[in-house]
Amino acid sequence: MVNIPAGAITISASSVMKIAILCNDRLGFPAIHQLLPHRLIVAVGTTNRVPETRLVLKQLCDQGNIPLNLFSNKDLEESLTKWLDQYQPDVVLVKTFPYKIPTSVLSVPKYGFINFHYAPLPAYRGSNPLFWMIRNGISDGGVTIHKMDESFDTGEILLQHPVMMTPETNYGLAISQLAATGAALTGNLLQGLLNNTLQSAKQDSSKAGWYGRPKVEDLTIKWSEMNASDICCLVNACNPWNKGAIVRYRGWTFALTDVSVSNFQVPQGTPPGSILRINEQDGLIISCKSNQAIIVNVVYTEEGFFGGHRLINFGIRKGIQLDN
Repeated sequence: MVNIPAGAITISASSVMKIAILCNDRLGFPAIHQLLPHRLIVAVGTTNRVPETRLVLKQLCDQGNIPLNLFSNKDLEESLTKWLDQYQPDVVLVKTFPYKIPTSVLSVPKYGFINFHYAPLPAYRGSNPLFWMIRNGISDGGVTIHKMDESFDTGEILLQHPVMMTPETNYGLAISQLAATGAALTGNLLQGLLNNTLQSAKQDSSKAGWYGRPKVEDLTIKWSEMNASDICCLVNACNPWNKGAIVRYRGWTFALTDVSVSNFQVPQGTPPGSILRINEQDGLIISCKSNQAIIVNVVYTEEGFFGGHRLINFGIRKGIQLDN
C-alpha cells in the first residue's frame, strides 16, 4: 500500500492500456473526463438506477466516441462476460457500482477489477460510509483503491489517500473532494500497474466496520437525544441528497438543510425541539438536548427552499415544540 499526494492525471505518452469503467455516481465523472484525452477508455458501463448519472455519462462517452452499456443485476454475469469479451480491457475500474461483481469475471482482465472506495478501508466498508462519517463527526476521510475479490470491500489495498473533513463539510462538498482525489489517484494507479510498482496490502478485518444505507429514522432529528453539534452533523450528512435532515410537526414533514450552533441562552427546563425565536431579525432558533440551540439558515418544504424564519408562513410559531 502506498500513500501518495493527489495531483492531475498524468500517463506517459508511451502507455498502452485498454480501460473499461463501471460507474453509477458522479464520483467517477472527473476521472473519466480527465482520461478522455488519453484515449485509453474502450467502454463504460452503468445502470438505469440513476437517470441523471446515465445522461452525464452518455455525454462524456459521446465526446470520446466510447460505447456506453447498461447493466442490470438480473443477468449481470452473462452481460459482463460478453462485455469483457467484446472490448478486451486490460483493467476494469469500478467507480461506484450498485451490484456485486460475479467472481467468475474478476480475473478476466489482465489487471482484474479495481474498485475505488470513497472512504478509508478497512474501517469504513459498506455502501454509504460517507453519510455515517459526516453524521458521526469523523474528520479523517479518504479514498481507497483496492483489488476486487469475492466479498464487498475486502480486497487487497493498492493506494490510499486522506481527505480531511471539517465540521462545515456537508455530503455534497465531500463528494466533490473525494471525486477530485479519486481522479488524481487514477493516473497514479494506471502508471503503477504499467510499471509494476504497486505494493498491495491485505486488509486487517479485525479493524473493519460496515456502514450501509441509512434508514428514514437515521435521517430524522431526535430532539431529546441530540445536542447542537449532533444535529449539525446530521444536517450536513443529509445535504444535499436528502434535502436535509427530517423534522416532523403534527403530521407535517419538512427538512433542515443548513444549520449552525447558536450561542442563544436557552432557559433551564426548556424542552428540546422548542422554537425559541422565529423572526427575520433573529432567524429560526430551536432548542436541543443539554440546553443547547441551533440556528436554522435554510429549510426545505414541498414548496421550495427558504430561510429558516420563513417557516412562520407555514404556522410555525415561538413556543411550539416539534415532534421528537
